[in-house]
Amino acid sequence: MRSRGVARTAFHGRGTHRGPGPLRARATWTLLVGLAALVSCGGEGAGHREPAPEGPRPPSIIFILTDDQAPDSLGVAGNRFVQTPHLDAMAADGAYFRRAYVPTPQCAPSRASILTGRYPHATGVMTNRDARLPPSLQTMSGALKEQGYATGLVGKWHLGDEERPHAGFEDLWVTVAAPGRYTDPELWVDGERRRHAGLLTDVLTDYAIRFVDTHREEPFFLWLAYRAPHPPFPLAPDGRFTYPTDSMPLPASVEDDLSTKPAAQRESACHTWFARANRNDGAGLRQRLSRYYTLVSTIDHNVGRLVDAVHDRGIADRTIVIYASDNGALFGEHQMVTKGPAFYEELVRTPLIIWAPGRVPGGHQVDALASVLDIFPTVCGQAGCAVPPDLPGVDIWPLATGHSALQREALFFEYLEKSQSVERVPMRGLVTERYKYAWYLDTGDQELYDLQRDPREMHNLATDRAHRDVLTSLRGVLDAWRRRSGDVDP
Repeated sequence: MRSRGVARTAFHGRGTHRGPGPLRARATWTLLVGLAALVSCGGEGAGHREPAPEGPRPPSIIFILTDDQAPDSLGVAGNRFVQTPHLDAMAADGAYFRRAYVPTPQCAPSRASILTGRYPHATGVMTNRDARLPPSLQTMSGALKEQGYATGLVGKWHLGDEERPHAGFEDLWVTVAAPGRYTDPELWVDGERRRHAGLLTDVLTDYAIRFVDTHREEPFFLWLAYRAPHPPFPLAPDGRFTYPTDSMPLPASVEDDLSTKPAAQRESACHTWFARANRNDGAGLRQRLSRYYTLVSTIDHNVGRLVDAVHDRGIADRTIVIYASDNGALFGEHQMVTKGPAFYEELVRTPLIIWAPGRVPGGHQVDALASVLDIFPTVCGQAGCAVPPDLPGVDIWPLATGHSALQREALFFEYLEKSQSVERVPMRGLVTERYKYAWYLDTGDQELYDLQRDPREMHNLATDRAHRDVLTSLRGVLDAWRRRSGDVDP
């Protein structure tokens, strides 16, 4: 894939894999609308595959999920420092969602929500602590298995038993056995623990390409979950891609001293860690960011390998690739690092791309509100499955193809605790086209931001008299959603 006119600075690449070629237009492959009526998606697969329905073959689907990738860490997002030519090319030849959100800024709850299409309180996975996906919940992978798809998972799981296939992933199960290692990883491969040589992101991509090779003659669903760019940040995470530390910019919102923000933010471990990382005029923050960008570029390189493989096998015109992250990350924004009790854009927005040659117009940027909860119904719509009727998400394919200008009233957020430091801070919140609202359940603290006038969320308007009506209205919308969705105070 070839980068298209994105500005670049200070990057040194020494790639060893063959560079991806340009994205190539393919003949439009039409999926009959009547397929949706042929087979209704059921629950989890039971170890067998239903015979494929007669008629046009449904598309194969690759869902790529990164770990803690900030929404602005792509060239297409306007970042002039990070190098992501392959992802930028995917966005240039597909649809890039500028305002896509996750329901919570935590890994396991977000992953459970994506897989089931439900908010965290509905899945029961509210924290990273002993996170386990309830087997009674219908999953996207189980629905596609029932539809006759070959299904495989490669990468980070974080939702319970890592050793054995479940949740509908019956044709390949490769999970990370030693999460803190980026080199020479140990993986569970269909129940067997194996040691591998090389970089984790490369090894996971090798398995993904192998799965594509094995199942290219049939519809398949691949969930590829990279561990990167989640910390820890090793000294030399990938020598092929390096970023000079001195050139890394500090975020503008680093000036936010949190004096007008809820006490939970000032007292959080994330704020304490910021003070440590910000020593020596921000040198620690710049070093974290340079290593983080190295991991992002490693992901980008491997996405290029995978998309090249799809092209080389001649299946690009019948394959959909969806790219997103489970949550974002902070690198000094609001004087915090990593993630914690807040719903700032850097934490809850995700870099969502949908690429499908011949069916999704190239270069389409979507400004409408979208959610990772929309992925399940969108995938079902393209696979010919009946969408489970009680899912809160919607099919965003018309948004991706430019055939809809869907306007939502709001998307909602949940948070319970930062498991790493055992900080319990139950929160709820929402985002509309213009405003962001957050409510801290235990203390009653509130936040209100005008995202049009204050996109960096520096000025908390919760106590501003001029915005009292807006605050009251948004609190009413949030309360109504909580009643409607069965959410209760944790």
